[in-house]
Amino acid sequence: MVLILRKCNADGSSRNGFFYGQVGDIVTAPDWDPKPECGNGLHGLKQGNGDWDLLEGDDWLVIEANDEDVVDIDNKKCKFSTGKILYRGGKEGLHQYATVMATDSRSAYGWAMQIGDQEIVRDRVTDSYWAYRWAKNIGDKDIMMDRVTDSESAYNWALDIGDKEVMRDRVTDSCYAFWWAFHIGDREIMRGRVTESYIAFQWARDFGDKETMMGYVTNSSDAYFWAFNLGDREIMRDRITESQWAYFWAKSFGDREIMRERVTDPFWQEEFNKLPS
Repeated sequence: MVLILRKCNADGSSRNGFFYGQVGDIVTAPDWDPKPECGNGLHGLKQGNGDWDLLEGDDWLVIEANDEDVVDIDNKKCKFSTGKILYRGGKEGLHQYATVMATDSRSAYGWAMQIGDQEIVRDRVTDSYWAYRWAKNIGDKDIMMDRVTDSESAYNWALDIGDKEVMRDRVTDSCYAFWWAFHIGDREIMRGRVTESYIAFQWARDFGDKETMMGYVTNSSDAYFWAFNLGDREIMRDRITESQWAYFWAKSFGDREIMRERVTDPFWQEEFNKLPS
């Protein structure tokens, strides 16, 4: 058996006009289709797991369904053909289900924010992003801090909560190294973590360090914008390999004979031929 969490309006209606009854009633989709697509069924969060932003209405519902009557649509929701209403009412009545519902990180956070039971669901939050959200909006910093491991969450933690000394070494991604340097500082440290082409261009444009960043610019669009904004056309010209940017290079800088050979896409070839001689 599966427990499905959802909400309905005070009169029992859903957003799509289906009416849910009272505790003990059997509800059945009038247009059931088992294809794993939204629609043609009754919808909810299987075991309370999924996207809590989808839950709309006044009354909470817990519906029991057979496993074979439930289809996962995506990792946000499920749909089911028929089930029995076990609970309908306010959030207070959902505490009895806390031990078996909302078992993944995102859903445990949603349960804690909307229902409560933080002591029960807290240890289910193991994903870095939801650990950051928990610490920011609920608390338990000392518990959640060690669960933050990815660059984005570490950057957001430092920016919103603090603990920069702790979070700094967890920022390894080029993008968040740039944003750390931009908003927090530590440019000498973060500079060595920037290796992605576009971020290297951004760093050189906003902070300098051209000689350091130049070698990381390998993408055609980044090479074009480097040449356009920073110069070094002799160096960047050889890094233009995509038709679109070869066209824009020829339009902006010249070097048409060189760039003509690099324009292989028929659309950009046609555009290239329109360039004034």
